[in-house]
This record gives sequence, C-alpha cells and structure tokens, in this order.
Amino acid sequence: MQRRDINKSTGSTALLGMIPISHFSKKNKDLNLLFQSNSEDTKLIESVHQLITQTTTVKCNGEEVKIHAIQTGSVAVKQAHRSNRTAHFLTPIKISLDKNFTEFMPIWTWAIEHPEGTIVIDTGENADVMKPDYLIPAGKLVAKYSKRNFKFEVSKENEIGFQLRKLGIANDSIKNVVLTHLHIDHTDGIKDFKNVEIIVNEQEYKHPSGHFPELIPKWFKPKTVKYQKDNLEIFEEAYPLTKSEDLLLIPTNGHSKNHSSVLFKTDECDILFAGDVCYNQRQILENDLPGINVNYKESKKTFEKIKTYAKNNNLVFLPSHDSYSGIRLMNKIKLEQE
Repeated sequence: MQRRDINKSTGSTALLGMIPISHFSKKNKDLNLLFQSNSEDTKLIESVHQLITQTTTVKCNGEEVKIHAIQTGSVAVKQAHRSNRTAHFLTPIKISLDKNFTEFMPIWTWAIEHPEGTIVIDTGENADVMKPDYLIPAGKLVAKYSKRNFKFEVSKENEIGFQLRKLGIANDSIKNVVLTHLHIDHTDGIKDFKNVEIIVNEQEYKHPSGHFPELIPKWFKPKTVKYQKDNLEIFEEAYPLTKSEDLLLIPTNGHSKNHSSVLFKTDECDILFAGDVCYNQRQILENDLPGINVNYKESKKTFEKIKTYAKNNNLVFLPSHDSYSGIRLMNKIKLEQE
C-alpha cells in the first residue's frame, strides 16, 4: 500500500472537527426507553473524572469475542459545536462566540479481541493535552483557539496504552490499530503503538481536515487502504480488516471529508463503531447534524445510510463520543426508529 508523509494543515479552524461526550454506569429497567429519549437525562450522568472501562462478549463465527469500551479522558466543547441547526460558512465564528460549554464528555476508543488478533479502533487523547503549551507546535493561533473553545480532563491513567496493559492486552497481540479519521482526540494515543500496524483510509490520509501533523510521532507511517467494491448493502464498498471479513472499514463521510467507521458483523448483531458521525445517538434519530462538519451534505447522506442499514439489520450504533455508548454496547441495544 502507498505510504507517504501527512500533508500539513494550518489555521485556527482546524481544531473545530474535534468533539466528544460524557458517561454514566447506572442501571435502568428500560434501557431502550432511556437511550431513545429525546432529552438527555443529566441526572443519570456520573462524574467523568472517574476512569471507566466497559467490556462485553459477543459470538462471532461461533467463537466468543471480547469488546472493550475504553474511555481515554473527557472534553467539553461549545454548545454550538455539538449541535447547530443553522449551519453555514459562518458556523466557526458562531462556535467561537458561543459562551456556553457542554458537560464534560468521554473520548471513547475500542479494543476487539478478535481470533485473528486484537483490533484497536482509534487511540484517544493523552495527558499532554493538559499542558498549556501542548498545541504551540501547531501554531500560536491554534493554541489560543483551543484554550478558548475546548476543556480537557485527561490523566496518564486515562491513556489507551495504560488501559490496554491493565486489561492484559500486549502490543504484540494487536493485529492493527484503525483510525476513523485524523483529529487529535482520535490520534493522540498513537505514541503507544510504535511497532503496531496502523490503518487509515487512503483519502483521509491524503486529504486530512483539522489534523495537526506537528503532534504526530515522526515514525508514524500508516498503512493506507482503499475501499473495495463490496456486497455490503447500503454502503456498497468496504475494506475488510480481517480474513473472515466480519470487520469492515466503511465510508461515513461528512465530519471529515473521508471519515470512516468500523462495522463488526457478529452472530448476535452488527456493531458500528461510528467515530464522529455524530456525537450522540439522539442526533441521528432526530436528523440533528453536529455543529461542525467539513461537508453537511455528505453528513446527511451518511445519516440516511446508517438509518436505512439499521432498518434491515440489528445494528448497535456507537459514536466515539456518545455518553451512553459503553452501556449500549454492554446491553447490545439496537438503533431503533419509529
């Protein structure tokens, strides 16, 4: 596969593609009702300063496979960043002028202990983001913009490398790391995977948006892949991440120009690790596009494809920054529509 150095991107709006969400672990008798609710029940959201990792088991080709939801810290963003129904070219200015922050929201990564080798999806944040000068290499304007518009809570114990070791997952057992896109809350953990194959959609790698190559390790040379024409319904093309083709990288454009998601087809359900398609499940159910996207038209198409796929399949939908993704994974709660 083609390997190349990442193109540099600059400008204060580059950071606008980032965003995550919070988390809770309380039980509820009617989880489906809770997760399909049109209003977020903030009373159920616990403090995200506590490290939370959630694990479930699914059957895949008759074998038991563990899936870990790993929270690598949390972030708060402007309300207009998460949701903005009047999005247009002035949206970045509207976001910057917004005085209201969201609650702190988790930054999810995922580890699938697949029979062919563990697959890690995204790498989350690292504790260095808490340093005032962390973004200076990307430019003083970017650093100033970040301080104004983002609040992070990340410790060393939150970092994905630390948490994988705690789970007993060694680097030499990892088949590869798959990046949905190249925003820093998905790539800042790359430093923990120096000798692991890292996969990125070729077009995302060639044409990143909101990416800071200055913060990426110099040794980073990912395997870039192209989608193949596939029999996968609705999405039409995919890149198989396993020989058994039960794990597929699929196009879900919009948040970044060539954003990807990972679809896991298990014996019990299909699970979509959806990156930043949206920031919570409610948004896709209500056609509430996130406040900042590279291409809103493509985001709408992605919303419709996912909802159409969910009508025909038992789909568990897991955005990387959804408050309830960990609980939905544990309970295999499918995306339901009226």
